[in-house]
Formats: sequence, C-alpha cells, structure tokens
Amino acid sequence: MSTDLHRRMLAFNYEDDDRAALMRKIWEPTPWMVDAYDGGYSPHRNHKIMQWCYDTFGEQAFPIHGLSGRWQRGSTTINGWTWFGFSTQAEMEQFIARWPTPEGVTIPADVAEAAG
Repeated sequence: MSTDLHRRMLAFNYEDDDRAALMRKIWEPTPWMVDAYDGGYSPHRNHKIMQWCYDTFGEQAFPIHGLSGRWQRGSTTINGWTWFGFSTQAEMEQFIARWPTPEGVTIPADVAEAAG
C-alpha cells in the first residue's frame, strides 16, 4: 500500500528507464509520501521538521546508499514544498498531525502540477 503521491511518482513518465528505476529504488522503502510545506531551506520550520523526524523516527533512509530508515526527505524543494516519505501509514499520519500546513499557506499551482 502507498499514497496517491507515491503511485503518481511511480507512474510518471521519466523518459528514461534508468531514472524511473532510480526513483523506484529511492522511494520503495517509504511509500507513505506527503508533499509537506517545510518552508524551504530556512533555518526555522525546515530545521525543526528535520530534527523532529530524527528524534521521532531515527536516522533518515538513503536507499541508493544502502542506508535503511523509517523516513526520508526528498532532495527537491519547490516554493517551500518538499516530499517526505515514511515506512508506514501511521508514521505519515503522525508527521501530518505534528506538521500541518500553516494557516494561510496554499500549494502553488506549479508545485501541485509537479506533484502530479
């Protein structure tokens, strides 16, 4: 099982079989994906989210480097929105409950389009 975001990511036409295989390898261990507002690489919200994830779930997964973990943060942030993946639905729901989108923040059209 997984989220709709995970299924769309897998179904996306990367126009390159190697890139599609890489994306599968990266996100297979954490199929419970959410597009979360982390504010980008500012020292505030993003840092707090990352620290909370480390404290709550342990080390981050890096599947292409052989490192397992219960969560991971995507490497691309668009207008403050970043993919986060979790190994279970319960972990994803715990993350969403702790880090809801701030009031007044909406996902821009280009980010929604990139997310599928």
